[in-house]
Amino acid sequence: MRAIVLLLLAACASSPRESVPEAPPPIPETRVTPTPAAVNPVGEFEFSSALPDGTPIKGAITISGAPGAYTGSINAGEHGVFPIRSVAVTGQAMVINADHPDGPLEVRLTFVANDFNGSWRLGDQTGEMVGKRRP
Repeated sequence: MRAIVLLLLAACASSPRESVPEAPPPIPETRVTPTPAAVNPVGEFEFSSALPDGTPIKGAITISGAPGAYTGSINAGEHGVFPIRSVAVTGQAMVINADHPDGPLEVRLTFVANDFNGSWRLGDQTGEMVGKRRP
């Protein structure tokens, strides 16, 4: 019996062994880039723009309600007040559709914090606009 134990010990001592790593391999770092929350369309926004002939426009957009049921108006001063039909938000972009006597008015805004830039389209007329959320 003693001979068998010695034989087993000798076999184990002479078998090739893989080296044991000193430290486990590093775990790759996972970086999560936070996505900004979608812009909240509810509130008041002041804007400035110009008509295609260069006439300046200053006004305000007022939006209230909840997703799928936003209401409000675009007040373009002496050019009129136009009721909002719909508002769609995707990330930091907002699309507003309003009723205008000359046809559908579409406003597209892109936000960076409380500031925005964008454009409007009324038939074949277009213009750029800038503005910010009122506090």
